[in-house]
Amino acid sequence: MEFLRKIFTKKPKVDWDKVRQDLEPKIVDIGKPAVRLRSSESKTRCKFGGAPFVNSSNFVWPYSDGKPMAFLGQIDLEEIAEVHKYEWLNGKGLLLFFYDVETMPWGFDPKDKGKWSVLLQNLPDCYARFPGDLDTGHILKEKYLKPTLVSLYPNYDDPSIENLNLSEEELDLYIDLCTANEECQHQVGGFPSPVQGNYMELESQLASNGVYVGDSKGYASEKAKKLESGSSDWRLLLQFDSDEDLDVMWGDCGMIYFWVQRQKSLKNEFGNCWLILQCC
Repeated sequence: MEFLRKIFTKKPKVDWDKVRQDLEPKIVDIGKPAVRLRSSESKTRCKFGGAPFVNSSNFVWPYSDGKPMAFLGQIDLEEIAEVHKYEWLNGKGLLLFFYDVETMPWGFDPKDKGKWSVLLQNLPDCYARFPGDLDTGHILKEKYLKPTLVSLYPNYDDPSIENLNLSEEELDLYIDLCTANEECQHQVGGFPSPVQGNYMELESQLASNGVYVGDSKGYASEKAKKLESGSSDWRLLLQFDSDEDLDVMWGDCGMIYFWVQRQKSLKNEFGNCWLILQCC
């Protein structure tokens, strides 16, 4: 009877305006800028799909297991910097992103390395020709992108949120705030929008250094403990959402995330980027 009494007891009405007023000063210092990539009516150097714009003197189409990878898209570092200048992303040229869409690696296995590629193209001068052995079903539709500055907050399960000691009502409102985003969350920098878990910096650090993180054993290993501190060096280079306009679905309504180490990015070195796939 006590159980039923609790169920049918009317809960007090929540004054959400007051909850919002109490929440805002608590989170004002934890937000940070990010660059969202929104659809553009005009042609830009940032785009998904189509053919990559390359430097004809040094571009080589990347392959995985003997097959050409799909070209996902490119970002123009100067177009990004015009919107927001990241201190860790200060080069010029185009960054091209490729992925093995046939095997679709998740990124928790060190053996996944080589199934994606990020190439920097300085002074691009022509559009690349698609390899003759590239599956035409792996050619994405072309979609031009407009970099737009936004302010984002960390996911609700981030340790910084736990430290705020939010009330139940404040946490509910914060979750609504974080999930009230546009349909496609394509993005450069800022906080990621995790689908499965908010630990991708650590996953990138461990997997890229040879630790298998497909189960809890890898995280608990002595090698992982020694590497863990390096996770703070990883930055979100590109978040690519599932997108109906492109007929792209990563697993079940998922996203792929390219991560780069700050120290490598500052040197314009992108060969050690790590990719993570998350889906529902």
